[in-house]
Amino acid sequence: MYLYIYDSFLNHKKYADLLIKIEKRVTDLGIKGKIARLSVLKNMKEMILDGVRNGVQTVVVIGNNQSFAKVINVVADLDVTLGLIPVENDNSIAKILGIPPGVLACDILASRIIKKIDLGKINNHYFIKNAEILNGDVDIEFENFSISPTTLENKITIYNFSDDKSSYKKSKPIDGILETVVTPIKSTLFGKKAISETVLPFKKIKITSKSEEQISIVSDEQIIMKTPAEIKVVPEKLKIIVGSDRQFE
Repeated sequence: MYLYIYDSFLNHKKYADLLIKIEKRVTDLGIKGKIARLSVLKNMKEMILDGVRNGVQTVVVIGNNQSFAKVINVVADLDVTLGLIPVENDNSIAKILGIPPGVLACDILASRIIKKIDLGKINNHYFIKNAEILNGDVDIEFENFSISPTTLENKITIYNFSDDKSSYKKSKPIDGILETVVTPIKSTLFGKKAISETVLPFKKIKITSKSEEQISIVSDEQIIMKTPAEIKVVPEKLKIIVGSDRQFE
C-alpha cells in the first residue's frame, strides 16, 4: 500500500494541474494510494505512523529537497520504502537518485528499483545529502587526531552524497563513509576566494566549538543544530526507490 505525502506548499493553485496529472498517472500505473496533505494543523509523523499501522509499505514524498529531508527523519527507523516525486526541475536529491521531475517520476515508482542507501546522523538527527558549518571556530575530532580551519572565514561540509553543484563530487550514498571537506576562504583585492580544501573520510567524528558559544550546523539546507555534535554514517539505513539514471550503482 502506498501513502503519498503532499507538502503544504503544494496547496498553491499553480500546482493544481500538475497534481491532477500525477494522480491520474499513478492510477493508470496501478500504484494509487492514500493521499495525506500537510498543513500547520497536521502532524507529519502521526500521519505516517497511522499509515504504517494501517498497512502502508511505501511512503512517497511529493515536493522538493526540503520535503524529502523532513520525511526521512520519520521513516528512517520504520520498515518502509521511500519514494520521491519532485515538483521542480532543480531537485538535487532527485538527480542523484535518477528521478525525473513531475509525472515522469511516477514511472520510476512503478518500476520499483529499490536500493539501500547510507544516511548521515548528527546526534539523533538523520540527513541524506550534507551538513554545513560556515565560519566555525571548531575542532574536528577523528580517532586520535584533531583538525581545525586555518582561516576565520571557512566552510565545513559533511557529505553523504554530492551533486554537480558541489565543489566536492566524490561522495556516494552507498560507500559506508562520509566525507568532511574543510574549505578555507581568503579575502583578496578581488573578493573572497576559496583555497586548498582538506578532505577527511570518516565513519564517526565529533565537532566541538573552541569557545563557549555554540556553532550552528545546518543539515540538508534546513535543519539547524548546535555543537557539540557527534556525526556518523549509518550504512544502508534507508530503503529508497531509484531510477536507472541514478549516479551510483
